Amino acid sequence: MTIKIDLTTDTQIKRAIKDTIKAGKTISYPIAGYKGLEVRIRPHKDSPDATADFRHRYTHPITSKRPYMTLGQYPALSLADARQYHSDNMQLLAKDIDPIEHRESEKQKDITDRQNTLNHFINEWLEIQHSKNLSPSSIKNINIAIKPIQQRLGHMKVTDISPSIVIKFIKDIQKTYSYKGLQVKTILKSILQIAKAHMIIEYNPASDLQGTLINHKVKHHAALTDPKEFAELLKDIDRLDNASQLHNKRVLQLLALTFVRVGDMCAMKWADINWFKKQWELKPQKAGNRADMVASIVIPLAPQAIALLEQMKSLTGDSDYVFHNPRRTKEPYHHTQEINKVLNSDLMNNGQGYKDIHSPHGFRSSAKTMLMERLGYDELITELALGHRMLNAYGTAYNRMTGLEQRADMMTAWANYLDDIKAGKFDNVIRADFKKAAKQKHG
Repeated sequence: MTIKIDLTTDTQIKRAIKDTIKAGKTISYPIAGYKGLEVRIRPHKDSPDATADFRHRYTHPITSKRPYMTLGQYPALSLADARQYHSDNMQLLAKDIDPIEHRESEKQKDITDRQNTLNHFINEWLEIQHSKNLSPSSIKNINIAIKPIQQRLGHMKVTDISPSIVIKFIKDIQKTYSYKGLQVKTILKSILQIAKAHMIIEYNPASDLQGTLINHKVKHHAALTDPKEFAELLKDIDRLDNASQLHNKRVLQLLALTFVRVGDMCAMKWADINWFKKQWELKPQKAGNRADMVASIVIPLAPQAIALLEQMKSLTGDSDYVFHNPRRTKEPYHHTQEINKVLNSDLMNNGQGYKDIHSPHGFRSSAKTMLMERLGYDELITELALGHRMLNAYGTAYNRMTGLEQRADMMTAWANYLDDIKAGKFDNVIRADFKKAAKQKHG
């Protein structure tokens, strides 16, 4: 039912709402001077309130049907806004464009535009990273690197991101941190690659930017590779006090024997140790974010490593972690920074510490160098021991090759070598031939 009372002001609309509530039925009131524009007022059942909607009834330019188009609810949509919407609709109708169809088209365009913004693909990329079960430190680093991308480029459509925009964005970061700029660029490239995979863009604008950005000079982790100097380091570690430095001492001793990453060593779990096979099976914390690393690795444990773990078991065997730290609630195991601190402290190297001389990560370089130069092991078996994915001549990984038996022999030989050099025996050189041993085994 429509009562022909043309409304012209907000006061009249408010009065009409009160009158309609009293009448107890839905009534539509025309808006004066705007053909087809009305406000429909619907009283609520069992409530002293009502809903008022602005509607525009018009003639479809093609079908000549008379649809209603709801413009919005009063007072969220004002009378002035309703009049403007009416005028916009009339302009569309003058061009034979149906307002309802136009609105749906604009909605779809807006959805598509939002799906094509970089933020959309950032979220998809983050979901992929979270599915990899990355370590807390890796997640933290990702969040730090992703923040400037979200702030500067997140709102942009990926089709509007050009190489020149990427170059300027990265160069602005490199004004302060050259290496961080390259890290951000690598992540941005990965994100845009998803948009390319969805065929939203044909070319990744973060690719092929060599020569346009500041190259970062890689600073390798400090590592001792001379046997005599390394022997002194090992003796310094053995001299650490058991009462105050036990976790640091055992972590360092096991790093020397196993040459895993310090984060993996600090987070070692008792459940991952197979005492019967004398092996430690782990998923490296950085494996999910490194294409050159295996997803999991088995570390053969030499008798010397087993002896150290047996000593720790009497102390922390009832905890999840070998180097349990109850003060850290989220990550209740030894903090890697403690290892750095003790290496660089006056407890080591005759009071000078090992800063810029040897680092926790340096045990990996030390072992690889001396295993090859002093004990005669080749590139393949040492890389496998480090958890690196090795490629064959065809560019594919040695997926089925772990060299576990040979690595077990190598780890024992390495542990014995460390005992020898600590005792001052530096002339013992073993000439291992991993390839020959592998041929004999499979020949």
